[in-house]
Amino acid sequence: MNVSVARVIVAVVGLFAGIAAGAPARGQTAAPCGRFRVEWNVGVLSPTADKLEGFVYNESRCLVTDVRIHVVAMNAQGRPIAETLGWVYGDIAAGARGYFVLPLPEAPATGYRVDVVSFDEVSSAPSAPSQSP
Repeated sequence: MNVSVARVIVAVVGLFAGIAAGAPARGQTAAPCGRFRVEWNVGVLSPTADKLEGFVYNESRCLVTDVRIHVVAMNAQGRPIAETLGWVYGDIAAGARGYFVLPLPEAPATGYRVDVVSFDEVSSAPSAPSQSP
């Protein structure tokens, strides 16, 4: 077995181990943070470049920061032709939105896919107090 085949095997095994370790156990509820919705539009950044700007809506009960977005430019057949990463400016309170703007690649895209790929939780809303009889 050559070195490159061994590296591929190690990478695949590591990937599956990471997926298995990251999967929630049965009966475990989802974290209250991380429900996001993204709205965006294409605009003119400069005479020679376009921009993608929009808002990430925090639909969770948490204050979040360092929200990272992944933008994929798609061609007419729906295939990815370019991608970039960007940041949302500032913190996003629970129920609020945060603004982002990114220069677009020069690829002739017909559409874009924008996803939140990471964030840091600053705080979460306290649970509703239980009522005693």
